Amino acid sequence: MIRRSFLPAIPEFEKAADLLSQAADFLIAGDLENCGECLVQADLRPLREFAFLIAGPIKLEIHRQSKNPVFDPVPKENRPRMPSLSESRAIFARDGYRCRFCQSRIVVKEAHKVFAKFLPEQARKSRINEDNHFGISTLTGSIDHLLPYSRGGGNEPENLVTACGPCQFGRNQWTLEEVQIENPMKYEPIVDDWDGLSRLMPLGRKSFSFTA
Repeated sequence: MIRRSFLPAIPEFEKAADLLSQAADFLIAGDLENCGECLVQADLRPLREFAFLIAGPIKLEIHRQSKNPVFDPVPKENRPRMPSLSESRAIFARDGYRCRFCQSRIVVKEAHKVFAKFLPEQARKSRINEDNHFGISTLTGSIDHLLPYSRGGGNEPENLVTACGPCQFGRNQWTLEEVQIENPMKYEPIVDDWDGLSRLMPLGRKSFSFTA
């Protein structure tokens, strides 16, 4: 049966997005104490467990596959691996800063850097999954190729969508058809006042620290 995403998003996606939005507003206002409290509350382990279900070991009931795809990689032939920064930002804005698969609100990766700059203990930024803030890392958005790059997909806007962490990394190099997921371009994106916490980006260029 065709589906929109590997699994429906769990309620913690919405909870974390709300708390991270509050944390961003507190940080902009210079209120480190309340910002830190929101970050701690958004550090939700169920999000890590959910992400592992999808982006961890292959499961037939989730991926509709039992092993990684076998294919002949398409030569690069001067194809850029990823779109430019400005092109990526345009895709995020087009998609309303939401995963086009599970429709969860995403946050831009720069937001994690800003939070970690001012509150490194609460924002927990690491290359090790268990040491990474569960809420921020799961909700951090990236650009996903509908037809994987290794299988010939390019950086045309119609082949690019915003994806949350689990939806992006769970698909690996499979095509949408192979994992029985609908092309999200069939549905209009949800665009409202959600900005993916991009409002924090100017703080990343500041060298001062706030006082708690």
